[in-house]
Amino acid sequence: MPQKKQSHSMSFHTRGADFRAVFVSAAEAINAATAQIKVDSRVLYQFSELTVCTNLLASLFRDLHDITLEVSTEKFFRSLIVEATPEGIFRAACQPFDAIQEVQNTNAVDADVLSAKLVVTKRYPQVAEQMRSTVGSKSNSIPNLVQQYLHESEQISTLMLTGTRLCPDAERGVVADKCFGLLIEALPGVSDDRKFIITDNLERLESLTEYFSDNAVKDVMDLLDDIYPGEQWIQTSETSLVYRCRCNREGYLERIVDLAKRDIEEVFGDLQELEVKCGYCANVFHYPRSEVEARLLP
Repeated sequence: MPQKKQSHSMSFHTRGADFRAVFVSAAEAINAATAQIKVDSRVLYQFSELTVCTNLLASLFRDLHDITLEVSTEKFFRSLIVEATPEGIFRAACQPFDAIQEVQNTNAVDADVLSAKLVVTKRYPQVAEQMRSTVGSKSNSIPNLVQQYLHESEQISTLMLTGTRLCPDAERGVVADKCFGLLIEALPGVSDDRKFIITDNLERLESLTEYFSDNAVKDVMDLLDDIYPGEQWIQTSETSLVYRCRCNREGYLERIVDLAKRDIEEVFGDLQELEVKCGYCANVFHYPRSEVEARLLP
């Protein structure tokens, strides 16, 4: 399995179906996102980690429509948000507080994650109500916070391994060079002894360079074999990972009409036209009051 530059997610399970694994490589997709949305270089590391984690969960919960992870902290993050689908499409937004401009050492940004609140929203096809969970951070690491959510809110026994490397860029200052994640889930009924094998071997890994460097001679399948030697891992799927906002004019119009059915005066006030900016990308849509009123006619 040669190294691939294009961002992708891959799913695996063991021959005995005791463990499932999801791998995500996301650097190219992250750079596509940051070319369209503003992400301060001082929070690019956390943004990259959240992107990897969200796409890991989108591949883990493959029966959902989409999943959204939003992180907010007391000092630096007003909202750091990534939405992903099992089909490999994601969109994101980053809204830091003004205090981020004062940061000289990015360790301060890591420390702020300890105050973080993570909100996870899952939507399912044909289900009107969203499922939402909120957890407070016990760590200064976003991957640890996401794993904490899996343990506390989903009662899923998981191990997560992530790696992010940023590099300078002449045009954009800093870009993502290597961003990947591996999530291993122990399915119900797996003994603690078998779980310990994976945990122990994962902790014994001294470096991931041999798997994911530019000159790597090993790949993710070798990594899985080293984590659980003697077990056969079977690849079940592979999906390209792309940044693409799914906003559209008709979608926003439907929402405005729904609100106008209740009280159009509250929606428009003295305005004859509404301007709606997508919260994820630079798209702007305009809606004349007359168009909304026409939709309200029987």
